[in-house]
Parts: sequence; C-alpha cells; structure tokens
Amino acid sequence: MNYDILVYGPLFCDLIFTSLPGMPELGREVFAGDMTVAVGGSAIVAAALHRLGVRVGLIADLGSDPLSQVVRALLDELGLDQTLIRSHTYPLPQVTAALSFPHDRAFVTRFQRPEQPRDIAALLASHSARHMHVCGFLALEETPDIVDLAHDAGMTVSLDLGWDDHALRQPALRDMLALLDIFMPSKCELCAVMGTDDAEEALSRAAVMMPGGIVVMKDGSRGAIARQREVREQVQALLVKAVDTTGAGDSFDAGFLYAYINNLPLGECMRYGNICGGLATTAAGGAVAAPTFEEMRKWL
Repeated sequence: MNYDILVYGPLFCDLIFTSLPGMPELGREVFAGDMTVAVGGSAIVAAALHRLGVRVGLIADLGSDPLSQVVRALLDELGLDQTLIRSHTYPLPQVTAALSFPHDRAFVTRFQRPEQPRDIAALLASHSARHMHVCGFLALEETPDIVDLAHDAGMTVSLDLGWDDHALRQPALRDMLALLDIFMPSKCELCAVMGTDDAEEALSRAAVMMPGGIVVMKDGSRGAIARQREVREQVQALLVKAVDTTGAGDSFDAGFLYAYINNLPLGECMRYGNICGGLATTAAGGAVAAPTFEEMRKWL
C-alpha cells in the first residue's frame, strides 16, 4: 500500500484529567472537574495528519487487554487506517494518566514492549511512503537503525522525542541528528540533548549538527523556532482559550509535516504547525480538536 506519511511509535490509552484545583500531594487527594479518555502516543500525530487529508499509515502494536480494546474503538472513531497495527493475543496495556492544566501538563505512563520487535525493513519493502515520522525514544530503542532504513526506502525522516531524562542525554542520540531531515523536540528536550540550559545555544548546536536538516524547537505558549542552516523562522502561539495541552506538540508536527511534504517553504511549514498545535489545545484529547484542512485554511 502507498502512503504519504508513515508514523512509527507506541499507542497509549490516555486518561486526561482536567479542571484540577492543583497538583496532588502525597497522602492527599484532589478531584478533577472533568476526565476524557482518548487515544494517545503516535496516534495523535496520525489522527491530525488524517484530518488534513494525508494518507497516513500507523506502525504500532495492540494487545488483548481492555485498554487495547478501547484504543481500537477510538481509532475506529477517528477513521484511521489500521493496516500496519499488529494485534497480539496477549495483554499489552499501555496507558498514560495526564494531569492537564491550561498552561501545561504532567504525565504518569505505563509502557510494555511487545515480545517481538517489528521487522521494519520488511514492512517498508511492502508499504511505500514519502516520509517517516518517528514518535519518541521508545520507537528508536526498538529499531535503532530506523533512520537508515527509511532513507534506504526513499523517505525523508523526522523525529519527535518525548521526555526521558536518561535517553535524552545519550551521546548516540546526538550522533543521530546528522542523519535526520527534521528534528522536532520541545525546548526542554532540546536543551537536555544539547547539554545546555540556554535555548538559543541549544538551537545553534543542533543546527551545526544537522547541516542538511531542520531543527524545530517547540516552546508551548511562547510559540516555536526553526533553524535550517542560517535560516531562522519563528512563530508566536495562537491566541486561543486552551483547555488541554496534551498532544499539542504532536499536532504541531502534523501541520508542519503536511506543509513539508507539499514542498512549502520553512516559514509556511511553521505557520501550518502553529495553527494545528494551537487549535489542538481547545478541547481535551490531543487528536480531538486537530483541525481539518478547511479549518486550517481559515486561520491561514
């Protein structure tokens, strides 16, 4: 099957708690005003791309457990192609509890790796695409040579890391940057990878390590900055009423990649990403409020 973009990374059942009075303390309890069950992980990027009209293939795994069944039902509701999702006969519970505030959020995640890793080389031999988007260090750990495999298959490659303090500081990750076409971390992730608390210095170091690529630093309500060689593009966050910021960075990725595969300039890629990321915060659940192409065009 032919796709525009392949999205590779684990799926999670997101339990998103909103309208919270504050963060809980040990031995105490807080009550949320609302709670949403949503599909998380790589599905957020895939769903946002799908809403823009992109032919997207989602490379992931689901088990026999109730949480996996919930995720399947949510993927059906979103209309996502599930051809590349492996189904296992054993439980594979992967869940994230998100404590979400309008300005930011905190997560508790449980991840279980499948018993057998994906044979990505075989998958790419039978399913073509223009671009591969890698969601998180967990996918990198499963297939360390994913960038080379995708390039050999004729695809460009992007990476959005997610947070893991140990993984972000590994020298092998910095070595990989030179191979990437697009690196899409948050500000704190980029600073951790580059070993500095200065965001501008982190951007400059990453740009030097990626002489042929693009680094995009997402900074929440402060917008985002991209560097490609000496070209710098910056966008300010949309003025919207944020409800839940879960998955906003993933939706930003989707908008950026939509413009990228359509050969738009870097500045336009940033505008598309900014609109998708901003609108995604207006409802609980990262994939729920991602805009359609017509909705995004109104903001453009």
